[in-house]
Amino acid sequence: MDQIRRNLQQARGVGFLGNFLPRECGIATFTHDLSAAIAKQVEPQPVIVAAMNDIPEGYQYSVPVTFELRQGYPQDYISAADYFNISNIDVVSVQHEYGIYGGDWGSHVLAFMKKLKKPSVVTCHTVFENPRPIPREILREIAGYAGKLVVMSERAVHFLTSAYHIPKDKIACIPHGIHDMPFIDPSYFKDKFNTEGKRVLLTFGLLRREKGIEYVIRALPKVVARHPNTAYIVLGATHPAVVRKEGEAYRLGLQRLARELGVEKHVHFHPQFVDLDGLLEYIGAADIFVTPYLHLEQITSGALAYAMGTGKAVVSTPYWHAEELLADNRGILVPPKDDTALANAIIGLLGDETKLAAMRKRAYLHCRDMVWSAVAGKYIQLFEELRCQAPSQKGRHSVVPAAISATQLPTPSVDHLLRMCDDTGPARYARYSIPDWQYGYHLDDTCGTLVAAISHFKAYHDERCLPMVERCMGLLQTLVSGGGFHHIKAGLTYDRQPMKTAREQDAAKVLWALGHVMAHGPDHYFGFAVDLFNQILPSKACTSAAAAAYVVLGTAEYLNVSPGATFVRRAFVKHFGVLNNALLDTNWISKWGDADWPLGIQAYAKALALSEGESGMLPAMINELNHRTRNGTVFLTPGENAQQEEMSVTAGAYIAALSNCYNILADDRLLPPVRAAMDWYLGANRHSLSLYDFTTRGCHDALNASGLNKNQSTQATVHFLRGLLSIHQVDSLRAIQKKKTDSSKDLDATVLDDAASAEEVA
Repeated sequence: MDQIRRNLQQARGVGFLGNFLPRECGIATFTHDLSAAIAKQVEPQPVIVAAMNDIPEGYQYSVPVTFELRQGYPQDYISAADYFNISNIDVVSVQHEYGIYGGDWGSHVLAFMKKLKKPSVVTCHTVFENPRPIPREILREIAGYAGKLVVMSERAVHFLTSAYHIPKDKIACIPHGIHDMPFIDPSYFKDKFNTEGKRVLLTFGLLRREKGIEYVIRALPKVVARHPNTAYIVLGATHPAVVRKEGEAYRLGLQRLARELGVEKHVHFHPQFVDLDGLLEYIGAADIFVTPYLHLEQITSGALAYAMGTGKAVVSTPYWHAEELLADNRGILVPPKDDTALANAIIGLLGDETKLAAMRKRAYLHCRDMVWSAVAGKYIQLFEELRCQAPSQKGRHSVVPAAISATQLPTPSVDHLLRMCDDTGPARYARYSIPDWQYGYHLDDTCGTLVAAISHFKAYHDERCLPMVERCMGLLQTLVSGGGFHHIKAGLTYDRQPMKTAREQDAAKVLWALGHVMAHGPDHYFGFAVDLFNQILPSKACTSAAAAAYVVLGTAEYLNVSPGATFVRRAFVKHFGVLNNALLDTNWISKWGDADWPLGIQAYAKALALSEGESGMLPAMINELNHRTRNGTVFLTPGENAQQEEMSVTAGAYIAALSNCYNILADDRLLPPVRAAMDWYLGANRHSLSLYDFTTRGCHDALNASGLNKNQSTQATVHFLRGLLSIHQVDSLRAIQKKKTDSSKDLDATVLDDAASAEEVA
């Protein structure tokens, strides 16, 4: 080891990419401690740190940070790789955890991995037993670029080999590091917390419902009846995401529960962040550390490692990391949500000093190989192994299909839509990125915003979408105002006065939006959407192709969730007939009347999917669509167009249309034009200008003869967001199909192997 350390010192240093946000975050704490431990062993060589940043003002970091990446900006990840490539380091340690990096499932980190020329070791903090297709493929691709993957438990090694099919020789198991604390009596620290003479139970970490703390409180009456001098300390502030969603409701509920059970004096809430020294004193004061976690699919727990490393007896639910660390009587496992089992385990330990002391000693001795100096030494061995390898392992091709891959695109965001909405609904226009309220609130913008917000919430569970959804539905109800389809208002003025009656195609958009809510929205919006949909569904077919297309989309969504709705099916059939007849006209695009003309093909494809019919005119229509747009690279408005405008609305509708066609035809030839259309938004156009604004997360209205239309309307942003979400959907679908294909190939290979074996026997 000394020779390895000297070799590394003769090299030029170690780089880190990870989360160095406030230390109370578990991953940040791990990365800080690992980098600090390695720095001590490779002094005086540099340790260079690149840190994630998810707020404009940045953070006061706990280590010297030399490069900051903005979480949602793909270009920053490429710049970070360039920074490491020209720096005086030889190896990079990458911390991988979901929620750190931007993009779908943190996919932006792939841009860094692909561009990085230095060897890398990737520490995986979460590994799923049954991963969904997209995170599985992303981690497989990361593994292809990394020299080694590090996990912290043998179970995680098994998951990587069995579920992700990553070769075992690519994986190293290095435990979670702990601080080297002496094995001392808890009484030494108890006076700091006014618990002298008491038996102290401790749970620490950011507070959220998954912690299961209520079950410890429910166990306390039985514990206190046997050991009246028991104190239970709950250390930690409420998780910031929980505070944003529900405030301190969980903590207040725990306090109420303690009062109701008569154990209020025995439960001590310390809602604060503490530095490392303070945390170790809290752990030192505990007699028993309790982790009553409800979710058992937890592969790593830094809190558990810290507690065992200081020689604590542990009572825990059997989540994955606890099962491994607490084996061989190093702790007690109890079923989740079982306060009786918790009480019995705690009482058994508090009533048997010999058993308690023996368990503490077993835990402490087991963790000696987990102190940070030892863990850092194991990482240094990996670094030296990779440093000596030449060339670096960079030959693997991407497992995410390049033609459609969503991993290098902006992260879908509703930031600009939120800016464009007030308590009534969305503004129609913007002056630059600022809402221009003089034009009031329009029906078609309200419908588009509702669809985009529901789609984004379904994909990302962004709670900010729900108030926007509710405002849009409330505005739709106002514009319908008790009348039928032909009495819907086109909007409200800014002083909330109704406008004239809506155009037929705009009224039809209400059915489209409500159908989308029914099929894809949260359950508690379903009843409202059904009632309003049924109220305005026209008894006679609309006459325009655009209106028919929107009715087809809305009724198709309705029938997907309620296939037995006969009156809705009749409306679907009527309007599909109108749309089909309109599309037979070779001049249908010029007659459409709006910039969203590709929607006609989307509706046709949606209808085919619902009716499970033959593809019919669809291939010919796709050819015409691609001819008009030069395969997704030009979006000129049909008809008189002196300004040579290319509309954002058309590009978004084009992406949505081809994505729906792909869902039916599964033809990979459709994918390059889809990606080309998204690249058009991002600067692959005649002016080489990005219509998407990475700062505001809004979309410019159009390209014209002189350049870029600077305004970022609701309509343009909605169509861009829908297009971006469509690409992510298609990418996910391809991953699922690839998994099925791989499974089929594996089966075929097994059959062939069996046949070959039989032939050999014969």
